[in-house]
Amino acid sequence: MRSVLFRLCLAASLLTVGLEGRPVRAQDNQARASEPPAPSKPIAPDQRVLSFTAGHPDCTEITDECIICAVVNGKPMCSTPGIACLRKDLRCTSTKPPTPKQ
Repeated sequence: MRSVLFRLCLAASLLTVGLEGRPVRAQDNQARASEPPAPSKPIAPDQRVLSFTAGHPDCTEITDECIICAVVNGKPMCSTPGIACLRKDLRCTSTKPPTPKQ
């Protein structure tokens, strides 16, 4: 009984004070929620992606179901792969629009 009461008091104090050792205020949570998340930086493409883009010059977006690469100025910029991702063959998901004939 005594250990249960101790655990309840400890949990209540942690909720009141917070894990940082200072009182938790509603304004703190609102300030954190309004801050935008830091953007993720594109990763350098691997040799597989570079070879694919060289063989498919009209392709503007590539995926292997783990990463998504956008070709910008002839260079692929890729997302970070998911943690439990199973890569598949690369495929083109978007191509440049055809140039109009004059």
